[in-house]
Amino acid sequence: MKVIISGIVAAVVLAALGAYVLTGEQKPAWEVYSTSSARVGNPGHNLVGPNWSGEPEVQRKNS
Repeated sequence: MKVIISGIVAAVVLAALGAYVLTGEQKPAWEVYSTSSARVGNPGHNLVGPNWSGEPEVQRKNS
């Protein structure tokens, strides 16, 4: 029984340590993948035009 409990404790400790290390190593995508020719800053507030509703247009056939 001691072996099982010590294995569970070791797994929890390793998971917590791994989560701590990986969280510290992560960087945002805009920082990692930025180049001199890529614009990854603020994209603005309207990327699709003033009349875009978000709903797909229904194509109707004229009979």
